[in-house]
Amino acid sequence: MKSKLSKIGELTIPIILCLALIFTALLSITSIDNLQGNARVINYIGIVRGATQRLIKKELNHEPDDALIERLDNILYGLANGSDEFDLIKLEDQTFQAQLTEMESSWSIIKDEIYKVRTGSSNEALYALSEDYFVLADNTVRSAEEYTEQSVQIARNHLIILNTVFIILAGGCTVFTYYQEKRREMLIRIENENKRKSEQLTRQQRELLAPMNEISELMYVSDIDTYDLLFVNDAGKRIFNISDDLSNLKCYKVIQGFDSPCEFCTNSRLKTDETYSWEYTNPLLQKHYLLKDRLIEWEGKTARMEIAFDITATNNEKNELKQRLERDNVLVDCIRELYHNHEITDALTTVLAHIGQLFSAERAYIFIFHDPYFSNIAEWCNTGIEPQIEHLQNVVMDDYRPWLELLEKDKNIIYDDIEILKDEMPAGYELLSQQDIKNIVWVPLEKDNGLSGCIGLDNLAYGMSDIVIPFLQTIQYFITLAMERNENEKTLYEMSYLDELTTFYNRNRYIQNITELEDLQGSVGVVYLDMNGLKGINDSLGHAAGDLALKACAEIIKNSSDSEKLYRIGGDEFVIIYTETYEEAFYDNVERLKNNFKQSAYQIAIGYKWEAECSNIQNVIKEADELMYADKMRFYQKHQTRRYRHEETEE
Repeated sequence: MKSKLSKIGELTIPIILCLALIFTALLSITSIDNLQGNARVINYIGIVRGATQRLIKKELNHEPDDALIERLDNILYGLANGSDEFDLIKLEDQTFQAQLTEMESSWSIIKDEIYKVRTGSSNEALYALSEDYFVLADNTVRSAEEYTEQSVQIARNHLIILNTVFIILAGGCTVFTYYQEKRREMLIRIENENKRKSEQLTRQQRELLAPMNEISELMYVSDIDTYDLLFVNDAGKRIFNISDDLSNLKCYKVIQGFDSPCEFCTNSRLKTDETYSWEYTNPLLQKHYLLKDRLIEWEGKTARMEIAFDITATNNEKNELKQRLERDNVLVDCIRELYHNHEITDALTTVLAHIGQLFSAERAYIFIFHDPYFSNIAEWCNTGIEPQIEHLQNVVMDDYRPWLELLEKDKNIIYDDIEILKDEMPAGYELLSQQDIKNIVWVPLEKDNGLSGCIGLDNLAYGMSDIVIPFLQTIQYFITLAMERNENEKTLYEMSYLDELTTFYNRNRYIQNITELEDLQGSVGVVYLDMNGLKGINDSLGHAAGDLALKACAEIIKNSSDSEKLYRIGGDEFVIIYTETYEEAFYDNVERLKNNFKQSAYQIAIGYKWEAECSNIQNVIKEADELMYADKMRFYQKHQTRRYRHEETEE
């Protein structure tokens, strides 16, 4: 190798001289070509000037020459852009190009003036323009000449610099060759010394192999450049079933089972006299190891030594603790969601999302049993999984009675593979397979010491069943509490804000809504109704008949109105409120309401008022109320009764 370097050094000077000659010749040829191109440009500018002068004379003598005009156009274009026809190059000089552009502009003006002279105009302007044009052409030639002189000077400087560089290189190579020879002799001496030391180290390393083979942990040495296995201790040979012959064995193939170097290889991280520690789960052995890597000298070259300590049991305990903590955190999040979110459907969906993601399931859901049916009331689906909640409403239980019986016995349903249901329970298999379900886990939901439903997971991660069951058994208790609380809140709401007889809002909700509507923008319409003759029905037929009459009136009101703000504020008094509705639409609703009551067996007193501003709702209500009472007075006056409270005002 060193003799080759010496020979290369001896050939360097002739090579440099040859390169100098070649580069000098190429630079000279290039410079000559550029000078020739510049000369042609200068020559053609002179041709343009002479031809233009000749053309002006002809035109002044009334001798048109369109061919010469066209030739001048072509030459000017070639000067500006280069031309194969005239063998012209584009002169890359800003001053020249600017003057050439000015010449083209002046030439266009001269052509226009020539055509004017041909039609009889005075030739004085043409003569004056031509004189200016000739001066501009002279200046353009001067710019081209100055640019050419600069190019010549630059080429000369380049030749001087190039030759100087090559002379310096040749001299430097001469000095380098001399010292390289001296260095070669010194390296030979050093190499011989290193060989002696390497042989000594090799003997020492072989003496260390015995204790390395005695340790029970896996230990191996590999080349950091080629990844060749240089040494594997007896424990490693037993683990990976390899012989004493390590030739052509790569560490990544034997230790990891890969076909190419490991992406996580630590070679680039290792430093001399430092140990690099890390952890990794071996894909071949499925064991977790603590690894100690270090750079060592092995048979005269740098290698990597790795010792692997099996910490699988400790790592499993750590992972189990981590997973348990994660499950506990998810459980707390679920309980918090169920406690704080009073929208039960949203709360249950969020909880199902937490559970499904925790156990890597495709779908999580809750079924409620309402004999003889069961229905899906909440569902979460992983990305790309089609929801099934709409298809699982009011499903008849008869075909799935075995599942119900298991859940009623407080037993969990676990199918790691639904194929076992194909013969045992065809209906259940069909229900699950239609949803592309491979495995399921169901845990019963209890209410009042009885079965109320179940919480389930579909297509969860393999081996999760034993962990899922205790978690679902815990969370189902809080889900049941949240659902009971929701039912209680719903009952309380109905008692507080709904009229039990008509299902309309009651007076409490009416008062609350009136206060809220005062702050809104937009229009408002109010309809006041009072059922006529209710007391007579109660007295003659009983209160049950009166209740039926009130329910019938409420149904007419509901079917006649576009508004959802329907109130029963007294025994026989109803109110309808319309917000953000047009006046015409409001009165259309009122007319429909009147007509529907006229076609019924019941009579009402009605008052109504529409206003553009919702902030005036109190006045609107008052006017509608007064109009209703006026209508009721007319009814009782017509029917000759003294039960109406305002009758005494009549004279």
